[in-house]
Parts: sequence; structure tokens; C-alpha cells
Amino acid sequence: MVSSQKPRGGNKMAKSLQEIADEFGYSVVHDFHEGLACAKKDGKWFHIRPDGTPAYDYRYDEIEDFHEGLACARKGNEWFHIRHDGVPAYEQRYEETGLFSEGLAYAMKNGKKFHICHDGTPAYQRRFTSLGDFSNGSAYAASDEEPRSFRINHAGEKVS
Repeated sequence: MVSSQKPRGGNKMAKSLQEIADEFGYSVVHDFHEGLACAKKDGKWFHIRPDGTPAYDYRYDEIEDFHEGLACARKGNEWFHIRHDGVPAYEQRYEETGLFSEGLAYAMKNGKKFHICHDGTPAYQRRFTSLGDFSNGSAYAASDEEPRSFRINHAGEKVS
């Protein structure tokens, strides 16, 4: 599975994602985000540079694109965020993690969701059954205590 997009950066001779996949033997190459793309080889995931070389030595069971300098990664059943060098950004491990938006990403622990900061710490105390990404200062949320979904601010407080 390869997109036809060429890496950004103004290089007119940049290789297509298909050319990169073929040259390096990657089974999957995604589009570039923040200068790196997700790639899969031999069942493991990592990020690559526009020239196709791996950005770091670590290998993960699953990864996502970079947003705000961090990407979701999974090893076994544990999710966390990594930096551009592939190193985990924090010690905490979660059942799920989401992409960063407006400085926060959702995470799940013990079946409950909340937003975390770039250092992996919870942004607020409240827990939810469902959460979305932040956009224009609020995020979608749902909880067992509320019959309908609503929006929350960065402090986890209901705003509508």
C-alpha cells in the first residue's frame, strides 16, 4: 500500500513513495508528515526520511504520523508517543493514544479516556467514555453521566 505523493521539500528529484518502497523493500509507505513517513518492513513499523532511509533504529508494532512533534507508537498492548528520533517521549503507557492537536492528545487507561500533555501527564482529572481531537479550542466528549455528547475545553470542562 503506497501513496503516489512525492515527499515535500522542494527537491524536484525526490523519489515517489512507490520508488522508495521498491528500493528499500518496504511493504507499506505512507505520506510524509513533519518530514517523516511511516513505513513497514518485515512486519515492523518505523519512520523514514524523504530519501527512504530509516529515521531511527527502533521498530514498533504500529505507529502513526507525526503531529506537534510526536507520533503514536505501539509495542505489544502498550501505546505511547515517540519523538522524531524514535525515542518514547515519556514513561507512561496507555491502552490507546491519539494524535496531538492544540497541545493535547487523547489517551485511554482502565477503559476511560482523557487528554494528555506532551509529557504524557493527564491534562485534567475527569474521565470520559469517548473523546475526540481538539479543534478551535474544544473537543467532542461523552460520558456515562451525560445522556448526550458535548464539547469540552482544554481543562476538561463542559462548554456545550
